[in-house]
Amino acid sequence: MSKYKYLIVDLDGVVWRGFTPLTNNISVLKKLAEKGIKILFLTNNSTRSRHEYLEKLSKYSFKISLESIITSGYLAAEYVKNLGGRKVFVVGEAGLYYELVNAGLIPVTIGTSADHVVVGLDRFLTYNKISYASRLIMEGASFIASNCDKTYPVEDGVEPGAGSIVAMISEAVGREPDIITGKPNPWVLDYIFDKYDVDREEVLIIGDRMDTDVYMGYQRKVDTLYVLTGVGKLEDVNKYGFKPTFIARDLVEFIEKHKDLF
Repeated sequence: MSKYKYLIVDLDGVVWRGFTPLTNNISVLKKLAEKGIKILFLTNNSTRSRHEYLEKLSKYSFKISLESIITSGYLAAEYVKNLGGRKVFVVGEAGLYYELVNAGLIPVTIGTSADHVVVGLDRFLTYNKISYASRLIMEGASFIASNCDKTYPVEDGVEPGAGSIVAMISEAVGREPDIITGKPNPWVLDYIFDKYDVDREEVLIIGDRMDTDVYMGYQRKVDTLYVLTGVGKLEDVNKYGFKPTFIARDLVEFIEKHKDLF
């Protein structure tokens, strides 16, 4: 009998790196799914909607539903819609806009008042966006960060992530976000446990970052697997006051060493 019935799996750095699929990891995940292990894909990347991720994952022959995909943009929308006030100023890309609109919120343009400022990765960032977002926050709008990953992995290295943008706004307004809706906020796990009726002892979190994936699991005493296929390096393990449950170069190595778990 499998120890783990649910896998919470990161995307960038675990399933793909930039536009390159990580085939070893993908093959293992598909085999585990065929054995009845339930997979929830959880990404801090808000640039795509859940529908877009569903389409992309389907190209790798994953047989999943929309409910199996959770993004930091979706979590931001779920959180903000319960705050009151529907107008949001967005520093982010199409996926974040989509999730906010889908939740019944109204994105506004520069020059319009807003109840909330929601910040994610924005590769079309302008000074005017930063300036207006900062002004709205200083005038009383809530400050919501989809995530604070400083970088994200691409084929030939790393590029600045949403956290770099959040840091600029934080410096301008003199305070941190009111909430980070993505990893490592343990609220994400609480949301998953409640929505999917999951027992934390049956969950393994798989990710490539100590400061998000592993730290989130550590805070809720959920087992974690730190894989070295993304931005994280082996030496990063010693930089923090917590450790992952498992470490592996990729999922093939992990399964070879821990067949008894599945």
